[in-house]
Amino acid sequence: MSLDQIAARPLTQRQRSQIDALASLPDDRIDTSDIPELKATTGWVRNPLYRPLTQSITIRLNAPDIAVAKDLSKKRGLPYQTLIRQLLHDALQREVARKPGL
Repeated sequence: MSLDQIAARPLTQRQRSQIDALASLPDDRIDTSDIPELKATTGWVRNPLYRPLTQSITIRLNAPDIAVAKDLSKKRGLPYQTLIRQLLHDALQREVARKPGL
């Protein structure tokens, strides 16, 4: 029997009454002793395969700004578009931090 077949089966009367009994319990009566405490940890690392969604747009930039970005990007070893995106992201984060509520 596949998982889809198991999930599609209707609940028995016993199963339904167990679910109803659990749903009616107040939160302070639920036994959470088998759940480990959440501790503040450091060293979290974003999944290296994570890639945020991006959207292609067209903007017009001044030629001197593009030249500076290309020069800086060569020194850092990354495409100038990536450098511009990073700089824009950093500037937006600073602006949001400076003006909460945006």
